[in-house]
Amino acid sequence: MDGSVVPNKEDLCEALLGKVPNKFQGGWIDMKWLETNFKDLSLNVPNNCKEQYTRAFILRLIGDILMSDKTRNMVDIMWLLHLADFKECGRLSWESTVLAILYRELYRVTKLDKMSIGGCLLLLQSWA
Repeated sequence: MDGSVVPNKEDLCEALLGKVPNKFQGGWIDMKWLETNFKDLSLNVPNNCKEQYTRAFILRLIGDILMSDKTRNMVDIMWLLHLADFKECGRLSWESTVLAILYRELYRVTKLDKMSIGGCLLLLQSWA
């Protein structure tokens, strides 16, 4: 066996966010839960708490703008794994990922039975 161990959803949220959602929908976190639980940050909090709020904020950006699902009310927990180490996070090619997801969504919406699209629609609008 090679590579790192992937923790379960609850342990991942507890370790990286300091809180665990009361329910998951598959591997997805409710955006309202993020908004409610990470709304206000006090001034005098430890650095690890600031990092947790930063991760929650970035997750909200991912789920609402950059790599949103079709409903825009859930964010995939897999993105939280990439936010564990901020130095490593900065080395990832986020722009390529955003573009790839938008292309995938554009392909999927060409199917006649699809009625909605996910991805970074701001990027799509800027091309128009």
